[in-house]
Amino acid sequence: MNKETLTVYTDKDGTIRYYNVDGQFHNTGGPAIVWADGHKEHWINGKLHNENGPAVIWPDGNEEYWIDDQLHNPDGPAVVGADGYKAHYINGQRHNANGPAVIFANGYKAHYINGNKLTEAEFKAWQTEQTAK
Repeated sequence: MNKETLTVYTDKDGTIRYYNVDGQFHNTGGPAIVWADGHKEHWINGKLHNENGPAVIWPDGNEEYWIDDQLHNPDGPAVVGADGYKAHYINGQRHNANGPAVIFANGYKAHYINGNKLTEAEFKAWQTEQTAK
């Protein structure tokens, strides 16, 4: 088994960055960037990517799920705000076949399918069409 070689830099402010041999942000064992304020980013070969949880974690509690440099979470929202904001993404497009793809902290909700915004009536019609297939 080949063990990969990573280059690690720590800035004067305490930010730690991991790079692969090609100079891309990369760390399969954890975040590739750990900012001095606690912000963490998971990168694999220069792409935001984490198959095991959020790829970006902000100090305020916000989280973002990324796969291959695209917002993506088939199991729930890909963006989760500490204030209650939630946004569902599949392959970089807002999408939720089960309900609103975006829910704001103030209660506003928006439906999206494959990146296209739908009214609630259009969304319900789309769902009915899908179950008829």
